[in-house]
Amino acid sequence: MGASPTGSHSGRALRMAQLVTGPMASWAGVVFWLAVVVAAIPFANKVGSVETSRLTEFLPSGAPSTRALLLDRDFPSGRALDAEVVFYRASGLTSSDLALASADGATLVHRLGTAVGTPSSLVTAPDGKVAVMTVAVPGGETTVEHTVERVRAVLGTDEKGLEIRVTGEAAVQADLLGAFSGADGLLLFATAILVAVLLAATYRSPVLWLVPLVCVGIAEAVAQAVVYGLGRAGLTINGQSEALVTVIVFGAGTDYALLLTARYREELHRHSQHRMAMLVAWRRAAPAIAASSLTVAAALACLLPASLNLTKDFGIVGIVGVLTAAVVILGAYPAALLVMGRGVFWPAVPRHAPDFVQRGVWARIGRMVSRGRRPVWIAGFVLLGGAGVGLFTVNTNVSSISELPPTAQSVQGYRLLEGNLPAGESSPVDVIVTDAGQVPSVRQALGRLPVTAVLGPVERSGNMARFDLILSVTPTGSRGFSAIQTLRATAARTAGDHVVIGGQTAEDLDTATASHHDTLLIVPAVLAVVLIVLWLVLRALVSPVLIAITVVVTFGAALGLTSAVIVPLVGLPGIDPTVPLLTFVFLVALGIDYNIFLLTRVREEVLRLGPVAGVRAGVASTGSVLTSAGVVLAGTFCVLALLPVAASREIGIVVALGVLADTFLVRTILVPTLAADMRRWFWWPTRTT
Repeated sequence: MGASPTGSHSGRALRMAQLVTGPMASWAGVVFWLAVVVAAIPFANKVGSVETSRLTEFLPSGAPSTRALLLDRDFPSGRALDAEVVFYRASGLTSSDLALASADGATLVHRLGTAVGTPSSLVTAPDGKVAVMTVAVPGGETTVEHTVERVRAVLGTDEKGLEIRVTGEAAVQADLLGAFSGADGLLLFATAILVAVLLAATYRSPVLWLVPLVCVGIAEAVAQAVVYGLGRAGLTINGQSEALVTVIVFGAGTDYALLLTARYREELHRHSQHRMAMLVAWRRAAPAIAASSLTVAAALACLLPASLNLTKDFGIVGIVGVLTAAVVILGAYPAALLVMGRGVFWPAVPRHAPDFVQRGVWARIGRMVSRGRRPVWIAGFVLLGGAGVGLFTVNTNVSSISELPPTAQSVQGYRLLEGNLPAGESSPVDVIVTDAGQVPSVRQALGRLPVTAVLGPVERSGNMARFDLILSVTPTGSRGFSAIQTLRATAARTAGDHVVIGGQTAEDLDTATASHHDTLLIVPAVLAVVLIVLWLVLRALVSPVLIAITVVVTFGAALGLTSAVIVPLVGLPGIDPTVPLLTFVFLVALGIDYNIFLLTRVREEVLRLGPVAGVRAGVASTGSVLTSAGVVLAGTFCVLALLPVAASREIGIVVALGVLADTFLVRTILVPTLAADMRRWFWWPTRTT
């Protein structure tokens, strides 16, 4: 198997391997990559300066609510975001409370000056428990965040039983931006510690675990520097996308390092010279690493046509992360290992033993699955299908404010308004009429609807006008969405396209609609991409279809389990509408990624030993490293649960569950058993011995 370093590999692959593993290349490579990381770190450290939390950056382009936000800028009120100051006492507001609230409004103007607008008069709830005043907060997102912090500092949060909370659009944006303050460093630290522990447990060496960790750190710095450059060029970067880069680089980079290390260790048994062992290992592992990284990148590229900017930008930063990880591991990691020699594996240094044979638990598992027992893989599908029943519980009709943790002031204030003022008071609908002459008829038509509680005063700008509309129904979830659809239908019948309906509820509806549209567009594209890649890599027609089915079923099981069990367990309101599509792409891409690692090696052994013995040898050779890789990847995605934004937590949970199911059930038992059961038909039309 490893007697000749030339074999059937192309001359180009040999020259590339020699370039990476040559004696001079080792030290030169180490110096080169150290220079790269030194150059990248200053830019990587600036990535936070290009983060944004502007609503228009994350809403679907061309949606009515997005257009409403843009049109609002032509009105005096639209040049600022509203912050709502909520005063609440469970036993009912006293006259002293109301006097204090009025005084607080004057204090804000006195202390903050032009940083805020003149507060509105107090609006008191019918039950007397809540009063609210609105304060306009002008400026960009950083200014708004700073001003909201100052407002909260001036007002305090409690006054002898009186609760004071600042909510509203300005506060929500400030809390979203502040939610990631310091989270990037925490995420990087937690991910690095987790990967270090898992690598140390895998290698059981005081030295070896550090080498891939350093190389992944180089990849992280390079990827973040590239993301910073893309952010300066106009790409929307927020805390979620920055966190995604870290998770993908650490997860994918560590996996690629594990795969290359396992092949290198194997070849060290077959070759007395460690450079020859690396030459063979690199040539045999590099195609699988390149194919898997390109497959993930191609799947993520399917996100680029998405109508949601957030989804599109996730695709771009994901591509940056996975390709950077592959390039650095294939370039820097072999050089670092070669410089350190065989001793890097101490104390379990692999000795030259040409008759080396894989033994241990994975050899026994290989023998078990190679029997090809049909009830085993059928039971695997049944188990995954049972977990997938939870898909019927998926609820994506959730408000964007549910992204924030319950402890956020904006969320607490919103809940107080929602429970004590008229249902829609907490989230007014923004009605913009682009032909001011149509205002009377529009107000009359909308005012007659059962979903309308109150119409606000008219504000004019040139030939346009706008006013707020308070819903009589809960502005969140399916009832709020239905109300917006009713308003839009009535407005269209009354004034055609001269009426634009916006506001938070409309934004949530448009986001959910865009996510559904993107899912119908992108899911078939992702499946087509992975099928084409598998057909090319495996040179088979039947097995790629079966593999695609397994990863889709695994995704269904992970999302269903999250919706039915995890969401109610941790108290989340539902599944963010962007989560199903993003987790589908990640899990399908990563599932295919691992199957490429497994099946390219199994195919190599099948061509040498036959369909049954090849499965046995392939599983024995790859089982340990691929299981370690799966645990590392699941662990890195679990770190996303540390973030305070619900969508990030749900992405981490769904992907981690899917990767673990793939690691311990699908790739370990289901797929090899299926391959052994089908024998030569699994690889058709490739001829097997």
